[in-house]
Amino acid sequence: MRLSHAPTIVASSDAELVAVFDKDLAHAESIAAQFGGVATDDLYRMLESPALDAVVVATPNCFHEAGVLAAAEHGKHVLCEKPLALDVAAARWMIDACEAAGVMLQVGFNQRFWAQNEIAKQLIDAGLIGKVHQMRSVYSEKADAYPAATRFRYDLSLSGGATIIDLTIHRIDLARYLVGDFSGVFAELAHSELPEKVDDNVSLLLRFADGARGNLSSNRFSPNIGDGTDIYGTEGTIHIATESINPHNSAPLNVYTDRPVSELPDILQEAHYPDAWWKTFAGGWITVKPPRSNPYETQLAAFCDSIRHGKPARISGVDGLRAQEVVQGAYLSFRSGAWVDLPLPADAPFVVPEYS
Repeated sequence: MRLSHAPTIVASSDAELVAVFDKDLAHAESIAAQFGGVATDDLYRMLESPALDAVVVATPNCFHEAGVLAAAEHGKHVLCEKPLALDVAAARWMIDACEAAGVMLQVGFNQRFWAQNEIAKQLIDAGLIGKVHQMRSVYSEKADAYPAATRFRYDLSLSGGATIIDLTIHRIDLARYLVGDFSGVFAELAHSELPEKVDDNVSLLLRFADGARGNLSSNRFSPNIGDGTDIYGTEGTIHIATESINPHNSAPLNVYTDRPVSELPDILQEAHYPDAWWKTFAGGWITVKPPRSNPYETQLAAFCDSIRHGKPARISGVDGLRAQEVVQGAYLSFRSGAWVDLPLPADAPFVVPEYS
């Protein structure tokens, strides 16, 4: 909250921070003292305030369901941090409750709002790289790299998962955003390094509904931030980096295409620098460095814009549900050692694996 949502709200011209809830009143008071708003440990009293139009649910994962349902009950719009819920049954209930109450539910997959991801989406949808048959993505980060206030992520009763539900889930959503819906998952989950017995080493194979294949990997022990997403099509390749620039990810967006310059969209024509000014593009890599913006700021702006203009959420509750289906399907795959078909049936069991 201190690093992302609270300062983003305070800096926004679209929203105002009016209240901070935490079961630990002292913690709520500390945040309110720094960023403003009234501190409270009474959720329902806060939600009854007419000054409150929307809430950000940024609690430990196990409390997302209660927070979203309470907000919906009081007619408040909701921006809920990922994961939407611990399991798909709760996610469906949350979606239904918000629809019944007529309030907006947006899920906090902030990585979609990086400009390079939005540009990549536009290029793929425009057919620049042809039919996508394969993608891969890496997202790894040492457990103490992120300045978190607690280690709830490594208490599976609170989080419902460690690496897969905190890191990998971002790339699950990104894969669906860029390539399309899933039809199956195969998972290998392991505990390799952390003191807590949790999934800190994750590998997923994905099948997409249109026949494409994917490979996602994450860990919580790498001292560097491992990052990179590749989309492979019949007419080109897109490479994206969002979290870090390093020798393997030299730019936020690189596009390989053999298309003539006359067929390139404006953003690629403008980004390409030929060997000499009189030469034109003859195929190859084009590096794009869009202006760097804070994805939490663009996420909040999109949320407020959707509320004001009655538009659908940019990242809906269903988007959160589909990502959660992959996580739950991965747990089932890990237990059975087999592929699990997606989407999951309504009665699919949810059991967090135990790690040795």
